[in-house]
Amino acid sequence: MVLFKKRVGCVIAYTDKHNNYGTSLQGFATVKKIQDLGYDCEIIKYTKQLSLLNKIKLVYLMYRCGGTKDKMRIVKERLNMKCHPDYAKNIAIRTQAVNAYKAKRLIPLFHEYIGFDALCKGSLNYNAVLVGSDQVWTPMSLYSRFFNLLFVDDRIPKIAYASSFGVSSIPDFQKAETKLYLDRFDYIGVREVKGKEIVDSLSVKKAKVVVDPTMLHTREEWEKEIADSSIVNDNGPYIFCYFLGTNQHARQAVNELKKTTGYKIITIRHMDEYVHEDESFGDEFPYCVDPNDFVKYISKATYVCTDSFHCSVFSILFHRKFMTFYRFSQGSKGSRNSRIDSLFNLFDLQERLYQGDIKLIQKEIDYDYVDVKLSSLREESISFLRDALAIVTK
Repeated sequence: MVLFKKRVGCVIAYTDKHNNYGTSLQGFATVKKIQDLGYDCEIIKYTKQLSLLNKIKLVYLMYRCGGTKDKMRIVKERLNMKCHPDYAKNIAIRTQAVNAYKAKRLIPLFHEYIGFDALCKGSLNYNAVLVGSDQVWTPMSLYSRFFNLLFVDDRIPKIAYASSFGVSSIPDFQKAETKLYLDRFDYIGVREVKGKEIVDSLSVKKAKVVVDPTMLHTREEWEKEIADSSIVNDNGPYIFCYFLGTNQHARQAVNELKKTTGYKIITIRHMDEYVHEDESFGDEFPYCVDPNDFVKYISKATYVCTDSFHCSVFSILFHRKFMTFYRFSQGSKGSRNSRIDSLFNLFDLQERLYQGDIKLIQKEIDYDYVDVKLSSLREESISFLRDALAIVTK
């Protein structure tokens, strides 16, 4: 007898052109764990069809949310592509590698809905809809009515797992609308303490802080996952660098570490934007790197230096000596440092935040203590996800 498996629609952060490794890895980790718990899973892909009036309205709302900076960055990026042909060629190589990963591990699960009406009707195809991790609830995302699951029929259970607002507070003019969508959820799991504070202050629902989906899987499970990586590191110790931001003090600190240790620097250049200074930073700078290769580089590094949340996560999972730099100035408008703070507070790793002395990266980390905490948090988080998904059988 074939038992009918309940189908879960999964909304994850995904774009065809974005090459951020953390986004791909947390998306994969989310659907993999849902499948491990015995559910069929489809990734809901939404292709918008907006009228001219709606586009104009979105531009205005984007301006109110501070999204003009993102648009200006996109324009700047296009200019850099034209002005630096080698840069454009290398980014194309990286895009091809990341797309090959997505084609194998994510795209086979896609179900595309074109237009908002089709998306709303499509929600009835699922026994539950879950929105996954990453910064899916930023102020800019509110108006798409996608990541907040406003498209999902009232009768369909709604679950958030490790969703992040990406900011420390919600703009006053968005609080009523934010409360509206939060109140519709049956289970809310958030990735940061600040996220829980936002939910608990605005909604009748209460949130639980859970680990990022990449941490739902053990180091041994990730080792199996990256076994097919073609990356081979057999030519000595190295410092792995993964910077999303433009902070030159971070690069200077890494160069100081190189002088102290004599280790070469392997760096992933130009992740979010073209950084002119990075053209002379690092000893090796590979571009043909997919998400599993990225994890492999971390797993074999002697030291890891980063301003990335997920690079910090995998450094912890693989017991690396690492140092994390703030990508944003503390207290700055739009700062997204809270996710780093929350991660390090969970594991008492505050000393791995750079405070001016890069040599502190050489200190040992009590990973026995970290692993005990991680094991407990992992079990709590899996239990939360299991209970939330069980709603489809009620």
